[in-house]
Amino acid sequence: MIWPDYPTWAHVAFWILAAVSLAVLVQAWRTRRVKTAAMRFPARHRLDGVKRGWKARFVNAPLALRTVAIPLALVALSRPQLPEEETAEVEGIDIVVALDLSGSMASVDISDEDLVALQNQGKDPPDRFTIAVDVLREFIKSRKYDRVGLVVFGKEAFLQFPLTLDYGVMIRMLDAMRLGDIDGGATVIGNALAMSVARLRDSEAKTRLVILITDGEDNGSNISPVEMAQEAGKRGITVFPILVGTEDQSRQPTDIIDAFTGQRIYKKVDNPVNPALLKQIADETGGRFYRSTDKKGLSEDLRDILDQFEKSRLVDYAAAERTELFPWFLLPALALLFLEILLSQTVLRRFP
Repeated sequence: MIWPDYPTWAHVAFWILAAVSLAVLVQAWRTRRVKTAAMRFPARHRLDGVKRGWKARFVNAPLALRTVAIPLALVALSRPQLPEEETAEVEGIDIVVALDLSGSMASVDISDEDLVALQNQGKDPPDRFTIAVDVLREFIKSRKYDRVGLVVFGKEAFLQFPLTLDYGVMIRMLDAMRLGDIDGGATVIGNALAMSVARLRDSEAKTRLVILITDGEDNGSNISPVEMAQEAGKRGITVFPILVGTEDQSRQPTDIIDAFTGQRIYKKVDNPVNPALLKQIADETGGRFYRSTDKKGLSEDLRDILDQFEKSRLVDYAAAERTELFPWFLLPALALLFLEILLSQTVLRRFP
């Protein structure tokens, strides 16, 4: 039987609670042992020879029930778990996804005919950001033993979540992301690469990847993307840039609604891209440059990247199957506490 890893403050709080509960129980037993009458009779001689009834014999039963219930509740609170007999051998790779959240990710890559058809159905076409998040969600769901981290960037780069196997948390964070959460006035590819490489620097995985998803060219970076790619190559980190969207004109949604059709107006915009830079980044690290114009293409690119690598073997208890044991302690504790309250308020009720 094992327990999950908790922060230090949680351990301290648990032991303080355990100590206080033990002190309360000890004091309660000491109080019950004091031989003082609960009721005083003016003629005590009339009770001579009267035998103790069953209620008197079980008067301390509620306290006994509580004495058993509280330790059981404390054990349940510590959340014991039963791991599988064999240590989980985790086959996986460490992956950091660097996702572009610049303003151009609101663009829509769709033909005029398809746009009209969707709007006639009362639907808005998905933008590049929405497509990227949908593909990443499915990508994370398909992982089993790969640690995944996410860096987002626009005018600055931020760590959205570190390398982790907790896919549920990652998916919830992806669902909560919105285009505009950060300043999208620039595209700092160099800064995003620097942060991604920093997250993989201390990784012990045999294979370490950065998947860079962007639709534009670098502007506003404090660090040269090429120099960062060279540094990644020296550290054995492979970068796979994916250029999403088309090089032709795309459409961006406006706040204007057509007065006759009631449909949103999309304006055509140019797409400044630099595929040569992204290809150079891939070449410096031994990776490969991809281009995706739709959701299907992006999903296929991610699968192709992972298929190229032999998975490294790590030992990690976090990925082992564990059986939660806390219900086996919590349910009896609750039942005993309920029985204590029931008895102390009915047949074993003590008079003041």
